[in-house]
Amino acid sequence: MTNMSIAAIKPSLENSTLARLLGARRSHVISGSVALKVKELGTRLEQLMVPHLHYETKRIESINREVINLGGSEALKGQNLSKAMKDCEKIICFVATIGSGIEREIARLMGQNRLSDAYILDSLGSVAVEGMVEKFHQWMMTKYESEGKGVTYRFSPGYCDWPITEQKALFKLFDSPATGIELLDSCLMMPRKSVSGVFGVYSDIGTKPFNPCLECPKRICEARRA
Repeated sequence: MTNMSIAAIKPSLENSTLARLLGARRSHVISGSVALKVKELGTRLEQLMVPHLHYETKRIESINREVINLGGSEALKGQNLSKAMKDCEKIICFVATIGSGIEREIARLMGQNRLSDAYILDSLGSVAVEGMVEKFHQWMMTKYESEGKGVTYRFSPGYCDWPITEQKALFKLFDSPATGIELLDSCLMMPRKSVSGVFGVYSDIGTKPFNPCLECPKRICEARRA
């Protein structure tokens, strides 16, 4: 039996990723003029956002080297993903979005040739939806720790060698109209400020979760966790 839930977790803009996206150096400090724009457009973003996060808990039936079987015809494929889930009893699958309002506002700003404002708002949207997903992950981590269990790192299609085409298998686990997110033939999501992914739940809280970044030769990677 699967469980479909909706978690309302308010996105946060308190993230050094924003400074990096806006060109800050190692100090993660942005200029005064940019900071004023961030404040102004951050207020606008809060007015535009309609955040939703949908997740479903699936029991793992079996795992081999590249396939996680979830029962019936449902399966997720990926070598690193399978390795990360090898000690897990179930997997949490999620999709999140902050809505399409930001896209319309970015298009309006572009039409007015306010390119820097459009870029800042776009960056704010990226940080907001990623922050929402991170809060959800931390929330679930706390929930399962109280039960003596642990959770793995998050994985999203297109990262950690998990093929972007696996978006299709992931989206089959959801009622797409209910999520408000459409998966295009290109495997991109609409609204554009959306994130999908999975993480596993294992019984032994003392187990150290597999981190694929430790085995990855890509040293310059935005998603690197090592």
